[in-house]
Amino acid sequence: AIPGILTQCYDKTTGQPDGTTGPLDPTNESTYDFLEKLYTEIKAVFPDKYVHVGGDEVPFGCWESNPSIAKWMAAHPNVTDAAKLEQYYELRLLDILKRLGFSYMCWQEIFDNGVQILPDTIVNVWKGGSDDTALKKELQAVTGAGYRAVLSAPWYLDYISYGEDWKKYYLVEPDNLCDNCELFGVEACMWSEYVDATNFISRSWPRTGTLAERAWSPKNVKDVDAASPRLNELRCKMILRGIRAEPIHPSFCLTEWPGDAEAETVRASIRRAGLDMRAESYR
Repeated sequence: AIPGILTQCYDKTTGQPDGTTGPLDPTNESTYDFLEKLYTEIKAVFPDKYVHVGGDEVPFGCWESNPSIAKWMAAHPNVTDAAKLEQYYELRLLDILKRLGFSYMCWQEIFDNGVQILPDTIVNVWKGGSDDTALKKELQAVTGAGYRAVLSAPWYLDYISYGEDWKKYYLVEPDNLCDNCELFGVEACMWSEYVDATNFISRSWPRTGTLAERAWSPKNVKDVDAASPRLNELRCKMILRGIRAEPIHPSFCLTEWPGDAEAETVRASIRRAGLDMRAESYR
């Protein structure tokens, strides 16, 4: 841990530290020293041009409770509230990334809040869910301002539901949400409030495959009954490879899940035999 870069939260009643910490402290120069070292290391390890800088749902309460931050803001009259403090932080971070040669992707709040961003920024649109009107408005605003947009709002796979919920993901046509504009891409999201290492793979697959087919298919490819056997075959192929992909409907695979201890043995046997990794599925 690096001391001082997380904000110390205060009890507003007593004016004393409450023992918890909040977001990074934007008023502490050590924060930016740490970020520069972090992203320098990332640059050395990963060849990617883009990094995702986040920027969504930052809780302001801890910043607002901290007397040191209040004193700093009083000395910086352009930073009038917590939203402006977030903007100050993001601009400092984006300046670091620019110096290091990164381009970046950000959640839509950074764009919505008017933060100055580079022309090649990718804005990740996640708000709106199934509200087509709100999504169209946001996508028009982002692309109209000259930025590229990646849409994730309709494909939050962590939502828990019963039955063949993959169909609702499959039936969303991205281009229908971007009138007179062009999407840069789409994205499936899996958040971890009710997901960890025990169920991440099974919750993600094979449902992520529905978005892959949707994104790479023409608009007229939208028959869920035709897609169902393809998705089920994908699931069976993943099971054969020892991947815990969950069922998409009542069905079975010729090769069912072998169990953790046997999964690698099965895969190794297939590789040694030089066999095709195809799998049959039945409903």
